Amino acid sequence: MRTQLSPLATAWTVAAMTFGGLGRLAVADSSLGFTPQGQPLVRFDPIPAAVEYRIDQAADLGQPFAPGIEGSFDGFQWSGSQPAVDGAGFYRIRAQVLPPEEIAGYNLLSRITYGPTPDDLERVKRIGPDAYLAEQLAAETIPDEIDTPKPFVLGWQKVTLVGTGTSSRLYLSLDGPGDAYVDDFRLVAGAGDDGTKPNLLRNGGFESALAGSWLLDGPNVTNSTRSAIQVKEGAACLHLVDDAPTTVNRTLGTTIYQDITPALSTGTQYTLTFWHYSSESSRSIKARLSGSGINAVAPLDSSRSGLGGIRKGLDEGTANIAALRTWHVQRAVRSPRQLNEVLRQFFENHFVTEYNKSRDWLDGKLPNELVAAPATRMEYRENQLWAAALLKPDVTFHEMMKISSESPAMIIYLDTVGSAGAVNAKGEVTKIANENYGRELLELFGFGVDNGYDQQDIVQLSRVWTGWTVELTAPGQETNPFAKKSTVYVDPTIVTNKTRYTNLQGEWSFIFNSANHYTGPKYLFSGHNDNGTLATNTPKTVPARFGAPWAGRPYQLILPARTGNAGLQDGYDVLQHMADQPFTQEFLSVKFCQLFVHDDFHLGYDFTDDTTTPEEDLVHAMMLAWENPPGGGPKGQLRPVLKVLFGSALFRSSAASSQKVKTPLEYAVSAVRALRADRGDGRFTAETDGVGPVDLMDRAGRMSLFNRAEPDGYPESAPGWISAGTLSERLRFVQAALIAPGGGGRGDAGDGTTTDPVALLQLKKVPINDAEKVADYFLGILFPDEGRGNLGSYRKQAIQFLNTADDGTTASPLSGLTPALTDTRIRGVVAALLTTARFQEQ
Repeated sequence: MRTQLSPLATAWTVAAMTFGGLGRLAVADSSLGFTPQGQPLVRFDPIPAAVEYRIDQAADLGQPFAPGIEGSFDGFQWSGSQPAVDGAGFYRIRAQVLPPEEIAGYNLLSRITYGPTPDDLERVKRIGPDAYLAEQLAAETIPDEIDTPKPFVLGWQKVTLVGTGTSSRLYLSLDGPGDAYVDDFRLVAGAGDDGTKPNLLRNGGFESALAGSWLLDGPNVTNSTRSAIQVKEGAACLHLVDDAPTTVNRTLGTTIYQDITPALSTGTQYTLTFWHYSSESSRSIKARLSGSGINAVAPLDSSRSGLGGIRKGLDEGTANIAALRTWHVQRAVRSPRQLNEVLRQFFENHFVTEYNKSRDWLDGKLPNELVAAPATRMEYRENQLWAAALLKPDVTFHEMMKISSESPAMIIYLDTVGSAGAVNAKGEVTKIANENYGRELLELFGFGVDNGYDQQDIVQLSRVWTGWTVELTAPGQETNPFAKKSTVYVDPTIVTNKTRYTNLQGEWSFIFNSANHYTGPKYLFSGHNDNGTLATNTPKTVPARFGAPWAGRPYQLILPARTGNAGLQDGYDVLQHMADQPFTQEFLSVKFCQLFVHDDFHLGYDFTDDTTTPEEDLVHAMMLAWENPPGGGPKGQLRPVLKVLFGSALFRSSAASSQKVKTPLEYAVSAVRALRADRGDGRFTAETDGVGPVDLMDRAGRMSLFNRAEPDGYPESAPGWISAGTLSERLRFVQAALIAPGGGGRGDAGDGTTTDPVALLQLKKVPINDAEKVADYFLGILFPDEGRGNLGSYRKQAIQFLNTADDGTTASPLSGLTPALTDTRIRGVVAALLTTARFQEQ
């Protein structure tokens, strides 16, 4: 330390401390004083990624420090075990930190994914961060069929579900009138069934008469019977027949049920398994305990179940916006192509559109009840084009701009759909083009606010997009900008109003209407005459602050007069010209840094002055990679630019950890992923159907996916998302998600969001009755970029929670609890950790 410390003083201030490990010199606000017993007391600021702290002491700076002075740490303060001695003294705090490779790996998993899973953490530690990054950058090499609609499967299929003993009555029913075959019902205590545990159900294989075991309760199921037609095991199965209408609520009086004896223990975990036979005519089978502690639905048409079923509806154009949102969230949770999912959301937000506006526009052409599906379809098609483009190794920003400009959702959103421009023989403008898209293309999508353009550029640019509109085109014509309104009829025999949209088949697509296009020349990025008018022969030049190779370059674009379909080329020329200008390079590099590093990057760096910052240097390096991709090829390739970012010290160092606050989407998805490990049988220890996270996003800041009213997209910075109200909604979500299935109060996470932290511990071979090991495991997977040295207070509180009764004071060791109470206690501590400020960060 620089300051001599007198133990007779009542408080000491430390100006600087030397830390061990990597031999760094760090400045921190710390203080020194005495405990009431006279021992020296050192308070200090935490060091990022510290695994362990130690205190050294020296009588004066001319002597070596004695290492490891005895004492105890409590959070970020240390007290010596012996009273202080009169005289001068110096203290040094040393911190052992995580290895750089581990820190880089944790930063990768926190930023280029929607949060690490336990399996991801193990894998990245095994293969290294560079290998994982290389995989994610080459997303096309990662198999991903999680939402590919599966073909219909005939034959016997097994259902397994773990839940709690909410009651001792098991109901069997169908989801509507019809029939199905089921066999080999087993209900066993605990999580999992290896076939050796006693079956708590009587006659689960239907090998004897139903009387005495299964009750056919209601006239609609009286035709149900034992059958030998389709049998999984033994001589018979149950042919379940239901004659009630679909609208009937299938419970007591309309189902088959069994009262289980002896009674189940309330709150105890149980596992239900059974087999069902899929046929083209079968209905889905429902099996549940009263109270829904166990609630299984076995869908017979596997092509329409789960994520694949949602995707099928989206592909067919029959899904609504809620389905698109839940599909988007489920992909964020499940997809192995995590970087692509993050980037897909980035471009969805960068080139933002609004579902409501598309729906309202369609409302003038279709009945109100028919507009939701095509408005959703516009958003989905755009989203799929982002995904396909990101799988190309040399994809450029220009390609992403083109996708956006041709998107029907964008054309409607920023009002080019009805924009027209015209000039008379005297050169006078008679139709004024709508400026919305031109303005946002410059301000929010390309150059950035006040970066290389002015109002006259917006006026000129608005004329470029006149004639870009949307029409219902015939099937197969959706990529033809010169297609006409569809003439493929739903009913070709109709005479009156035959061409109304409800009688037409096709796709709402971008088309070019040359009759509305401004055919005169356009002068973009031109200078001003002395009177403020357009100087058509004076190009603007790139400002000196950009330095080489950009400074001084003219970037004027003159578009000649074009008539007819040739006018469409105006837009494509503009996109090609804007895509690789230094203004665009700077703006997108800054936005990528704000997404992946921290919020405090900005436009306007002077790349030529003598004073630079790491942030400025990183943006400049990314711009150079944009301008001259290391592997050659076209400018603006996204992967080389991102590779520079991900290889930077700003991204990989411990100083970069936890520098951003998660958006509501990132928070909800990361909470599920943090507890989601592969059980090896197609099931996971945490799951979501997307409904709960979508609801949270609405409650915690109005993050309405695919429906942002303002064209600037949802913010990346913390102030847009953090308040007492939004944080309380996050807390409610994770607490509800940690409640066991069947328990009350799960609505804030949705019934389709489930977690099983005990199963996760068992899968990872962590003793579930050892409070210290349970606490250490969850601290390690929830806060992997923090060393143990900085998690002392969390660890202490977690262990105390695990070993304390619900009253908060009575000792109740985890090691002595029943399985049900163990499960509840562990769920509680995980919920508490997920609500900490630290988990809000990434």
